Amino acid sequence: MKRFFFLWMVGFCLVINPQIQAQGPQQWLFIETDPMSTLIGARTLWLGLEPNKLPHFSLAANITMADFSNEIDDLLNPHNKGKGFDTRVKIGGGLAIDYFFQKQQEKWYVGLINLLFVNEISRNNQQTTALSHNIFGRAGYRWYPFKQKGFYVNPFLGFRFEYLPNGRVMLENQRFEAAGLQPFGSVHIGYHF
Repeated sequence: MKRFFFLWMVGFCLVINPQIQAQGPQQWLFIETDPMSTLIGARTLWLGLEPNKLPHFSLAANITMADFSNEIDDLLNPHNKGKGFDTRVKIGGGLAIDYFFQKQQEKWYVGLINLLFVNEISRNNQQTTALSHNIFGRAGYRWYPFKQKGFYVNPFLGFRFEYLPNGRVMLENQRFEAAGLQPFGSVHIGYHF
């Protein structure tokens, strides 16, 4: 899985980089991650593009893997608390679009994130797989702490809505439920190339 993650990242950079150079110096390629999620068991990477023809917009693709503790699972999805499920994201990914109120994609923004996760759900000795779809609406602030644009901090708050596209999931006579609507927030860090 780590090899796939690395190859996906390198491939994306190789495909996008010549297009960026051909379109001029105002086009940005960026990479972003979520250190808060990493501390609790996730690995997530965002690769994005900020086209010079769309100076208010940021477009990004994500890849995620996660294996949280049972306490974090219960916090992220209280509908399954006490049911004995152990959940991990085998692989996930999606797209994000953000609209910045200022040109050059800095300071305040609003956006949408659309993610699909392939979840491995286990209970005692039984295991199944479930697809979940997450839609996030968010508002945030991209801050560059140094004079030269490069490293940035990206705190945001919003709501996520999770549902199971394939309907209900049963395991050992227990129903696994989607999280539904929840508040959500994080602080990402990133770098512009």
